[in-house]
Amino acid sequence: MDIIVKDLSISIGKQDLFHNESFGVSNGAKVGIIGRNGVGKSTLLKAILGKVDYTGEITCNARIGYFAQHIDVDGNRTFLEELEKGLNESQYAKRIAEIEAMMGDPAVYNDTKKLTQLTEEYGELQAKAAQESQSANATNVKDVLQRLQVSPEIFNKRVADLSTGQKAILSLAKIFCANCDVLLLDEPTNHLDFNRLNMLEDFIKSFKGIVLIVTHDRYLLNRVADTILKIEYGHIIKYNGNYDTYIRARLERLYAQAKAYENEQAYRKVQIDKINKIGTAPKNAKQSHYRRKMLDEREEVEAPRMDKSDFDMRFECKEVLAPYVMECKELAVGYSAENPLIRKVNLTIGTGQRFVIIGENGCGKTTLLKTIAGKMPPLEGEIDFAGQVILGYADQDLKGLNHENTMYEEIYEMVKDKGIARMNLGMIGFSETDEVEKKISSLSMGEKSRLNLLKVLLKRPNFLLLDEPTNHLDIDAREIIENAFMHYDGTILAISHDRYFIQKVSTRMVKVENKRLVDLKKL
Repeated sequence: MDIIVKDLSISIGKQDLFHNESFGVSNGAKVGIIGRNGVGKSTLLKAILGKVDYTGEITCNARIGYFAQHIDVDGNRTFLEELEKGLNESQYAKRIAEIEAMMGDPAVYNDTKKLTQLTEEYGELQAKAAQESQSANATNVKDVLQRLQVSPEIFNKRVADLSTGQKAILSLAKIFCANCDVLLLDEPTNHLDFNRLNMLEDFIKSFKGIVLIVTHDRYLLNRVADTILKIEYGHIIKYNGNYDTYIRARLERLYAQAKAYENEQAYRKVQIDKINKIGTAPKNAKQSHYRRKMLDEREEVEAPRMDKSDFDMRFECKEVLAPYVMECKELAVGYSAENPLIRKVNLTIGTGQRFVIIGENGCGKTTLLKTIAGKMPPLEGEIDFAGQVILGYADQDLKGLNHENTMYEEIYEMVKDKGIARMNLGMIGFSETDEVEKKISSLSMGEKSRLNLLKVLLKRPNFLLLDEPTNHLDIDAREIIENAFMHYDGTILAISHDRYFIQKVSTRMVKVENKRLVDLKKL
């Protein structure tokens, strides 16, 4: 059961993402898809699903399971209702509905050949949907929930009341229950705790079919991928091996390309010198013309281009003279005084510390951060800040962005100066006019994440509260922002499950365990 892509071309608005790209994926392959934010990684998965318009040919005669980057669930259903709904929905339903609509079109039902083709396809899809439903209903949902260690307390909880991490567990449960041959996973690790990350890794390794996974999690790519598809400059380049193998192969490829370009430029210089020496005198004109024609017809060797996110992010802040920025005393957070999520928090964060909180999904990490940020009241206890503290809070759901604005409008509304707005957008990698004039609604999640962080930093906070700050960012952007955090003069309190980020940035770690904060020496 292979995936074959031939001459794929996709345009979104005025942007050409791909032009005549081809590649194949063999059954059983575990493929990591990487590239800068906005190059079309999620769009490629949607093309395989048939959810975006494209030209070319995509062959994938298989049952497909899809994990979207944006966790799209019905907030009014309970956890179990939403899970069972996902299992009972047929992947063939959309095409069946399309055929039903087409059969009501006079242009179709008056065309005997077309009608016969659609009728045959309709019958085949109905049979596949029935078989799929029987298999899905036979799936032992109970076993999956036990395997994922899902607390029975949330089974009947409305999805709207779940934490982002609990919604991620719901989506993960759908993957584990999926009766499919191909898995398309778009940033599945973004909101998962370490325990579930390990479960996802094991599941991908043991999955019999094809897995295409868009991710910037370098650990995951090294542990599960046997193939890397790198999207750059509109091309899809295939590398064999995991992420580290890709890095070596890519550097070798760039070196070879640089050498070929250097040799070609040297050859052209020699030929042009010869042409100039021959001159344009009538007796030499034929030879000179021939040599120049041969040179013009020679295939161009492109100069190597290192496709990566390239921007220089700097965090400026006002100095805090006190030895600490925040002190919590007997703090309890949550939604019920009788059953707090975290209690008895006695915590002092020193000036300049880079503090990271980890813990299982739904244990109250985001609630603690929101309480410290003043977004919700504490159940009990006190939070004291040093006098010079300026808070900056970056949420993981990017709720502070106005999706009707362009990037430029969003920043101009804050700084009220055209030049300063453009300068700040350039600091996060958006310098071209056509980039800054994009509607926020059309941006990739990684681009939105960078813009959201910029809005927070424009207030020049000296105490940053960051909820999963590297989520959605491409690998190059993560490294740039990690380095910026390393040189930040302020204090950081972050929630993260990004193993590279934690090891590189944190100076102190705590874990939420049994409703308490516990110091950690290492991951």
